[in-house]
Amino acid sequence: MTKAFATFLAALVTALTCFLPRWKRLTVRARLYEKLQPFEEVAFEDRTLKLLIPDRTSIYWAKSGLQIEPMTNRWIASFSKEDVFFDIGANIGLYSLSAAAHGVAKVFAFEPNPFSFGVLARNIVANEFGSQIVPVCLAMSDESSIVSFKLSGTHAGSIGNEIAHDGSTGGGILVQSAAFSVDEFVRVQGISRVTHLKIDVDGLELEILQGAPEILANPALKSVLVEDNSTDGQGEYALISFLEKFDLQVSNGWGPDGTDNKIFVRKSQ
Repeated sequence: MTKAFATFLAALVTALTCFLPRWKRLTVRARLYEKLQPFEEVAFEDRTLKLLIPDRTSIYWAKSGLQIEPMTNRWIASFSKEDVFFDIGANIGLYSLSAAAHGVAKVFAFEPNPFSFGVLARNIVANEFGSQIVPVCLAMSDESSIVSFKLSGTHAGSIGNEIAHDGSTGGGILVQSAAFSVDEFVRVQGISRVTHLKIDVDGLELEILQGAPEILANPALKSVLVEDNSTDGQGEYALISFLEKFDLQVSNGWGPDGTDNKIFVRKSQ
């Protein structure tokens, strides 16, 4: 029903403007597109966040995004105003916006999908977090290079995107992207400290962590949230044992949320 109605409205606009001169026709359609851009207000504690919803995929984040990971929300709510948060795999920016709303000093929101990144940038502006959130359209990996990034589609907010090391699309869409290791990005940008790190990148979490030994070893880093997509115990063991080398252990301090997320804190804390 919704698809048919949208198709009808699009056809109606096309019919109503088809007799206008070319540039006036384009101007009317562009102005109409601008006025119809769908922003949705999402309740967030004692305030609201504005999310741009340019396609059906993005509806998920407005409809259930804040409720789907309560542990992540409680973890972000524990940040202090002096903290610096790296959100790797920021998508359209829901958790980056959440951290900024809680008043953290700085958020670096990494999202290599160009379609999601555009919406991420619009959400930052719409919520007036331009001084707190730095949007970064880069892939993160274990080393700096140019990589083939495979997208599951052109919709903003999509998931299942990954670096295609063999260069094959596998039915997806292939784009080239600059990739940095976390440590090199921090060095190049002169970032003095990172206090919280979130990595949610559909299976490349360990690879990204392997490119961040300096950050992981720095006592300024208080916690790490990683989505563990391991399909067996061996993969889970590899992730946990790697982070234990840096005095980081799994914590249940924020409770469960039914997802594959794990939060690691320093053993000395």
